[in-house]
Amino acid sequence: MASADMLNGRAEFWAAALELIAQPRSLSESLGAMAGLISECFDADLCAIFLLEPRSDKLLLEACVGQGAVKGGRLRVGQGISGLAVFHNKTIQVAHMAMDPRAVFLVGEEPSDNSVVAVPFGHGEDLSGVFNLQSRPGRCFVPGEIAMLEGEVGSSIRTLVSAVQTFENMNRRTGELQALNELGQAMNSGLGLDESLELIASLAAEALRAKGSAVRLLVEDGTLALATVVTETDNSFDLLYEQRIAEYVAASGEPIMIDDVRASRDPQAMGSSLACVPLVLEERVVGTLTLFDKIVPLGTERRLFSIDDLDMLFALSSQIAAEIEDIRLTGRLQELVRTEKHQASQLRALYSRSQAFLQSISDALLAVDRDGFVEEINTVGLRILGVEAKKTPQIHIDELVEDKPPLREWLDTGGQFSNRVVTLNTASGKVAAMANLQPIMEGTTGAAGAVLTFREMGEVGRLVNRVIGVQRTYSFEDIIGQSAIMHKTVELARIAASTSSNILIQGETGTGKEVFAQAVHSASAYSEGPFLAVNCAALPRDLIESELFGYVEGAFTGASKKGRLGKFELASGGTLFLDEIGEMPADVQVKLLRVLQEKAIVRVGGDRTIPINCRLIAATNRDLPQAVAEGRFRRDLLYRLNVITIEIPALNERREDIPLFIRRFVHIFAERNGKVVVGVDEPTINKMSQFDWPGNVRELENAVEHAVALVQGRTITVEDLPPHLNAFINDIDGNDRAMTTFEQAQQQADEAQRQLYLEALRGGEGDIQKAANLMGMSRATFYRRLKQFDLNREASNMRYEYHN
Repeated sequence: MASADMLNGRAEFWAAALELIAQPRSLSESLGAMAGLISECFDADLCAIFLLEPRSDKLLLEACVGQGAVKGGRLRVGQGISGLAVFHNKTIQVAHMAMDPRAVFLVGEEPSDNSVVAVPFGHGEDLSGVFNLQSRPGRCFVPGEIAMLEGEVGSSIRTLVSAVQTFENMNRRTGELQALNELGQAMNSGLGLDESLELIASLAAEALRAKGSAVRLLVEDGTLALATVVTETDNSFDLLYEQRIAEYVAASGEPIMIDDVRASRDPQAMGSSLACVPLVLEERVVGTLTLFDKIVPLGTERRLFSIDDLDMLFALSSQIAAEIEDIRLTGRLQELVRTEKHQASQLRALYSRSQAFLQSISDALLAVDRDGFVEEINTVGLRILGVEAKKTPQIHIDELVEDKPPLREWLDTGGQFSNRVVTLNTASGKVAAMANLQPIMEGTTGAAGAVLTFREMGEVGRLVNRVIGVQRTYSFEDIIGQSAIMHKTVELARIAASTSSNILIQGETGTGKEVFAQAVHSASAYSEGPFLAVNCAALPRDLIESELFGYVEGAFTGASKKGRLGKFELASGGTLFLDEIGEMPADVQVKLLRVLQEKAIVRVGGDRTIPINCRLIAATNRDLPQAVAEGRFRRDLLYRLNVITIEIPALNERREDIPLFIRRFVHIFAERNGKVVVGVDEPTINKMSQFDWPGNVRELENAVEHAVALVQGRTITVEDLPPHLNAFINDIDGNDRAMTTFEQAQQQADEAQRQLYLEALRGGEGDIQKAANLMGMSRATFYRRLKQFDLNREASNMRYEYHN
């Protein structure tokens, strides 16, 4: 490139590069545009940009533009031409890649004889990454071009990465601020102190992406007592060390951040980094909040917090402290009512504060007098019940709340309860709710009234879904298949998702019934609610009823003292998936039928009806019409479940999809095992497509995982497959010959007999005895023929069709 051309090229490059830097997009988009600009400016066939992960010593491919471009991939520092350029921190130019033993090709990249130049970029010794240019074989970049690549181009890439990362950091911080705002809203949950602290600890860790958290409170003797510890793993944690840090923070009133903590006795213990802030209320420390182990990308060893994390946590600490004090104050409220009734001025101030608290909490709150008439109700309660505030003093609690025994009996005895499911009589109908009742005592004369807090079961289900992590994973976009039968099945499932009808999914084991169920849930009006799955075959017969419907206190030996919510209640507002429905015991089938008819449940050991609101999706690999005919499944229950039926085809019914699955699984397991595997050779794929796969997709997945784990090269062959599959393919090769005329005639005769028995079944309208009479044989002989020609399923379907 001549000097004048070089100057013009530099000017044009800088103008275009500055335009990219001034308008940052996502990292991949920005670097992709920069790679295209570099490739065009230097007349290269391909440009790839890798970024360095300093903590993991890996180079990640962030952009690749040009002929033979690939997506994704990673190199170790020192691996390949680009890795060596980073290792030595100098530009490396190779005239023929294929002839250089140092060259390494990524998954999906075709080996070539191109020339390549790899240029590291960064600031001095602090490298940010490397970019390479590939051109026709033998092309060499002149010193002026190398100087421009090392200077202007490297500087522009580093500046662009810095601008994009700054932009993404701002967006990430915005997301964290939103998460912290959600944490502030969640703190107004109306739960007790222990539950609230656990919720605060969990959401604080989630907001700042930590692996665990601990809350300590200052008690009356001036010591810090451990209130709660939340971790996402079972690994141990050095609480003694955390206590010393917390005591220092509480004494100084200043936050602290410590890196590279190591538990002396257990190297595997959690706590490689800590961030601890004081909980301050009106310049008074009331406790501490500690987060440990920052969650970082896969492969990164250190888990460190940043100053921004500490600042955000410290900004939230006063709100947490105020919430803790509000919860404590609520606990003292009734004590003040009982013991300080003569201190009118204090009661008025307390009443004013309680009113503000009453209207600010997220739970519905309702206060009644000793006779059960409503005295106070907050806005949440008015909304749920659909009543007018001016009419509440005329309403008795038993008109609004149904329970056994009635709430007036609880008032008479001064009793209390927590986490009890009651039925609300709202303006829009009956609604199930989780309620707590606390009496207001007046000396020794008994209860002067009570406070009832409640939350709709739909909200409870969403809270449970968030806390325990029950969620959907798949959508329709995750379903693999290009065959006509699969397109038809997916289209039917999409239509079913738009309705609220019950769905029955039928298919062999391993065909992906739960994947379809989750996809239907994700595309339905219930997608904001939880998705709960129950395998009816995996639960013991004596536990399945309590698992589905829950149980009350003392329902059976070993039952929890507080009872337990069932899956129907926890799935309120969402979807309940009952897998292997054909294995459900007959007595539970009766109760399930009643639930589907009445949209309500009765807990085990209870006698109170609880309304439910969730969608039911059932699945089975059995022939339910046959089970009905044999008396093992209720016909009326099948009607209720079988509103919309989705038949998932077996893998051997859509063989054209098998190569798609193979390619997907090879990519997944190769990346998981850190191996470079480009795929399966074509003859092996063809032979695998001929296998019947009795275990369907699950068996195919296991076979590919086996092959990826054992393969020594880049391509999987027959020898890498599991032994049973290898033997099948060898049998195909040994028996691959044309059928004789006799074999063809015999096959045609068998098919004709099969068709004859089908027509006999149609003539007998599905009745076995009538069909046997038509064929002039006994019932037992006819049954043997059905089994011989694999017609049992068709016979069951025909009986169901003609007699229903």
